Amino acid sequence: MRYRAPWSASVKWITGGIFVLFAGMVFLTPWGGAAAWALMLVLYAYGPAGYSFEGRDLLIHRRAWAPYRLALSGLSGAAIAPDAMRRSLRTFGNGGVFGFTGRFHNSKLGAYRAWVTDPKRSVVLEFGDRTVVISPGRPNLFVDELRERTGVEARMETPEA
Repeated sequence: MRYRAPWSASVKWITGGIFVLFAGMVFLTPWGGAAAWALMLVLYAYGPAGYSFEGRDLLIHRRAWAPYRLALSGLSGAAIAPDAMRRSLRTFGNGGVFGFTGRFHNSKLGAYRAWVTDPKRSVVLEFGDRTVVISPGRPNLFVDELRERTGVEARMETPEA
């Protein structure tokens, strides 16, 4: 089964705002506008479009790149965590244009890699040496299939007040 990666309202607003900003740059300088549009194209192509399983691997589908293959062999835990990305700092990556992708850090997860389009649908995948956060459209169905494929139970974290 393939799980969509729906956009949250914040991703829609950030993407729209940057789009308008970059459109304005075209009128200020042709080279700045060209560079801005090239960056937008790369961010769109690289952003997560969905997730699926192939054997014991998770495929993170991107719009114009080959899927990113994440081996699940070292998976030690999983959690549906709507607040997983709360108070995160982006250390390298994209902070909301077509999704949140790259490397982030917060006090709860430490350093982690994100392929997220809707933070409220976050699923945290814990490995011995790393943490990955994704956001499938149907997190409960996703973790059910994850459990079937890996035997790792997923917990549900309650949102912070």
